Amino acid sequence: MSSLPFIQPPQEREKRRCGTPATGVVEFEVYGGLTVAEAADINVLQASGDSSFTKGAQIAEAIAQAEDISLLEAFNLIQDAVMGKRLEPAADLLRVKHSEAIEQVAQIYAAAGERSMVATVTALIRHRLAQPSWTVEETKQLPRALFQAIWEFAESEIAAEGVEQAPPTEADLKKPQAENGKKRRTGNGSSGTSAVGSQGNGTAAPSAVNSASA
Repeated sequence: MSSLPFIQPPQEREKRRCGTPATGVVEFEVYGGLTVAEAADINVLQASGDSSFTKGAQIAEAIAQAEDISLLEAFNLIQDAVMGKRLEPAADLLRVKHSEAIEQVAQIYAAAGERSMVATVTALIRHRLAQPSWTVEETKQLPRALFQAIWEFAESEIAAEGVEQAPPTEADLKKPQAENGKKRRTGNGSSGTSAVGSQGNGTAAPSAVNSASA
C-alpha cells in the first residue's frame, strides 16, 4: 500500500496485544477491518463442511410444508429457536414438534461457527504476524485463552467495518433448494444413483460465540 499515490496517507496504525504471560503475548496492528487477502483466506479455510444456511433452508422448507406456513416464517422459527430466543406460544409448540430437525441445524450452526473462528484466527496470524505457512491445525493447538483473545480482536476488526448482513428473503431461501435440485438431477446414468454435489458454506450461521451460544 505504501506505493499507492495517496493524497492523504493512512494514519499510523495502533497495535493491540493478545495473550497473557502464561500463554505468551502477540501483537497485531489494528487496521479497522480485514484486508482483501485476509477475507479471501477466511472464505477458503471455512469452506469445508455442511452449509448452515442450506441446511436451515432445507429444514425450513419441510416445516413450512408440514405446517402450511411460509418458508420465511419457518426459517425464522428455526433461527430464533437455535439462538434461544423466547417464542410465542404457537411458535414454541412448533419448536417442540420439530425439535429433532431444529437440533440438527443447531449442531451444524455450532460447527460452522467454530470453523469460522478458527479460519479467522488462522488468517490473522498468517497475514499480521507474518506467518504465511501457519495452518488450521496449528491454530487448534493454541492455548484456549490466547485463541479467544485473538478471536475477540478479530471480532473488533470486523465490527469496525460497519457492514451489516441483511436478513434472508424468501427468494434467498429458495435458492439452495433449486441448486440442490439441479445437482440431484446430475446422477450417474450407469448406476441410477444421483450424485449430490457439496454445498458451499452459507453465511447465515451465527458466530460460535453466539452458538456456543450454531
